[in-house]
Parts: sequence; structure tokens; C-alpha cells
Amino acid sequence: MKFTIKTETLQEMVGKVIKCASDNKLIPITSLLSIKVDNNVLYLTTTDATNYFYVKATTPIECEPFEVSVIADIFAKLIQKTTSENITIEYDEEKKTLTVVGNGTYILELPLDEKGKPIKFPTVKTDNKVKCGTIKVSSIKDALSYNKVALGEGTTYPFLSHYYCADKIITTNQTKVCETDEKMFDTPKVLSQQVVELLGVVSGDTIDVYEDENKLIFETETDYIINALMARPSDFPVDSIQKLIDSDFAGKCTISKDVILNILDRLSLFMSTYDKKGLDLTVTKDGIVIKTLKGSGVEVVPFISAENIVDYNCRINIEIFRALLATYSTDNIDLYYGNPVAIKFVADKVIQLAALMEE
Repeated sequence: MKFTIKTETLQEMVGKVIKCASDNKLIPITSLLSIKVDNNVLYLTTTDATNYFYVKATTPIECEPFEVSVIADIFAKLIQKTTSENITIEYDEEKKTLTVVGNGTYILELPLDEKGKPIKFPTVKTDNKVKCGTIKVSSIKDALSYNKVALGEGTTYPFLSHYYCADKIITTNQTKVCETDEKMFDTPKVLSQQVVELLGVVSGDTIDVYEDENKLIFETETDYIINALMARPSDFPVDSIQKLIDSDFAGKCTISKDVILNILDRLSLFMSTYDKKGLDLTVTKDGIVIKTLKGSGVEVVPFISAENIVDYNCRINIEIFRALLATYSTDNIDLYYGNPVAIKFVADKVIQLAALMEE
């Protein structure tokens, strides 16, 4: 059983599917990559035990049907380092090996199951899937460009590592909030960090989305992702987040992102462990004074424009400040201040909140 495929085509397929192989030592299948030929179509599959990522070749191949699994990391690295125009892959059923011929000849011993046969990935049933929407790949790109910065980790609060997707995309890790004015679904869905990363590499302009009990299925012409739901929209505190976004901010000014980022780089040279990454901000009629807690570094951010200048002091974590501002593609950022718990940045279609530190 042997087929030949263009190296560029196989590299593109492997480059996508490898992102779902997590190599979890407790779950051996997560370190494998499935190679399947069915009806002269090549399929590659990986899983992280929560998601299954299937990638299909668009060009038919001539080969008898077969299905084997290989060590994902070794196979992916070999394919990505191959520079020949074509790659030939041959499965020897008797020897239980897979031979890859490109620049040279490489023989991979196949992992076997308890019966001594090549491992096949389980079939995940989606017989009852119902379409629940179509999302744009550009929306996923926006989520990764803007909202990713406000994602958190941990399992105590599942929403911290999820994107809330409805008429807007919202993320929070309790110290940062990001809201992007980009519609994803008519009925709210929460998407895990892992599945959004996978959706970021699919081909095409749109993705059809289906529900099947406790699963979401994402489908394009070449890519198919099954995601086991780990959180629900009801888990996400969207009302309290929206209330904070819409709360009163007495003052507003427009500042240069690039100017502030350069200032933060300089001030960071004069921050000590004592500072706990904190900076003091004071709004004056001449601009925003930013200084280290010991006062060893001080600079003034000039206003590009200002409305309702009010006296205001706060303390903010430099890393949060820098991370939020750096996501914006535009230089002019509207800064809203005066709230006792947060400051707000607004530009284009993106609103971000940074929680304040205690003084």
C-alpha cells in the first residue's frame, strides 16, 4: 500500500493537524497521528483528548485503503524538513512499518495495540449533529489577535480559559477584560482556548458549526474538528462584565500607544522586586504622569486630545498595561479613567479593561 503526494501539500496538512497533538503522557493516543486512506482520499487526524482534528487532502491519491498511526512529533518533523518535490509513503502490513521516501528513505516502526495491530483512532459519533451557525475565519483571527491576551488558566473557573461568543467576543482572566465587537453566533457559545487555536489554522473563509449533545463540530471543505464542551454559556459572567464595561468613567483622553509602550520599556529598567510590577498613574492637565513606586523613574504621556480632565490617581500592573496596549493595530487609543476598580482602553472595535492594583 503506497501513495505519492506533493511535499507542499503534505506539509500543509501536517502543519495544521500537529497543533492538536498534545503528547499527554497519561493519554498515549495524544502523542499519535493517524494516517488513513479511504476511497483514494488521504486523511490525517490528531487528538488532545478533548478535541479531534481531521484534515483531508483536496487532491485524490491512488492507493488501497489503510489506516495506521505514527508518533506525531517524529513524523511531523520529518515531513516539515523534507525538501524533495514529492513524498512517497508506503505501508508494509507484514512488517508493521511505514516507509517515507523524500530526500532519503526513512522507516518508521508503527505503535501497535494490545493485539499487535496498528493503532486506529476511535470513531467519535456525531450522528445527531444540528447546524447552529456559520462563523468567519476572520472572526477567529480577531479573537486570537485581541481577546487572547485576556485569557486565563486553571479549572476552578472554566470560563477563564474560554471565549464567550455571541454578538461580541468576550474574554477575561479577572485582571484583564477584552470585548471585540464581532458577531459570532445568534445563540451564545463558549469556545475553549484550544479549539480557537485550532480554528485559527483551518483553510477557507467560513466555518460551519454544528451541535451534537455535549460536542461542537466545526467543518470546512478540508478540516473537521470535534470539540468536547467543557463549559457552558451560563458559566460565563457576561452580565457582570458588561456592567463593568458600561460603568461610569469620569474622564477621557486619547493617547499614543507607541509613546506609552516606549515609556513603559524605559520605566521597567528602574523597577525593583519591591514594586511588585506596579506603576503609579496621575492625570494632570498636561498629561498622564507615570512613575515607578520609588519615584526613580518618571515620565509624562502627553494627550493627543482630552475631554473632561479630572484629578485621578491609580496603580496598575506594568505587564497588564503593556500586554493590553500591544494588541491594538492602531496608534491612537482612547483611555477612560475615574473608575475605582479599572481603567478602560478603546480603539476600533475593541474594548479592554485593566484591573487596578491596591495602593
